[in-house]
Amino acid sequence: MQNSRCPNCCAETKGPEVFYGYCHDSGRMRMMDYNDFMGNLKKGYSNLYQVPPGMAAPFAPIANLPAVEYRHGSGCGCHEEEDCSCNCCIQCADIVQYAYCGETRKIPVTFDNDSRRERQINVQIGEFATDGGKPLAWKTSLSESQFTLNPCSRKTIFIAVNIDCGQGNPNARKDAARADAAAGRAGVATVDSCRVGYARVSADGCLIRPVIVAVAVLPDHCGARKIGCLCGCC
Repeated sequence: MQNSRCPNCCAETKGPEVFYGYCHDSGRMRMMDYNDFMGNLKKGYSNLYQVPPGMAAPFAPIANLPAVEYRHGSGCGCHEEEDCSCNCCIQCADIVQYAYCGETRKIPVTFDNDSRRERQINVQIGEFATDGGKPLAWKTSLSESQFTLNPCSRKTIFIAVNIDCGQGNPNARKDAARADAAAGRAGVATVDSCRVGYARVSADGCLIRPVIVAVAVLPDHCGARKIGCLCGCC
């Protein structure tokens, strides 16, 4: 859900994407947050019911839904401030994968041949880049790039992505990496806010359009299990 205290990083998506719906701007299905989903739903109703000027629009209560805002509970804790760094700005994508710096993510993709003839498939994946087109130093590989898809069969392959946040990323936080290096451990640079990379996957021999894969890299603290020390108020 969108938080009014967090800056609006993009008009497309803000907050956790838990709804799957039709995007009127891109003309395809994708993951959405609540506000984005309701906006596209209202636009669909508007297109379906073209209301003449001066008449009351159907489904009016949808347009008057109150804004939803979550607040942290008040108390004596030291960390009650809002945290916007875990909100990801994800544009229209077919596949969304969340990850952390230093991980190697395996993204499964299934090709389904619902025809009665054999198909020779050649899969290609482009380099990951930001929404603005800036290349990211993420190494990618395919478990299989060429295979035969038998009639009425399906096959799953994996896209492996090595999330390297330390190369070409001015926002990478390297304090932890330096501390680890000083202690004789392998250091991993992190990010201070969510960083999203996009790559295009195409499959020659398969009658599909190119698929857009988005990998959203979160700061280390996002989604972490919090353990309180129960020492009383500060």
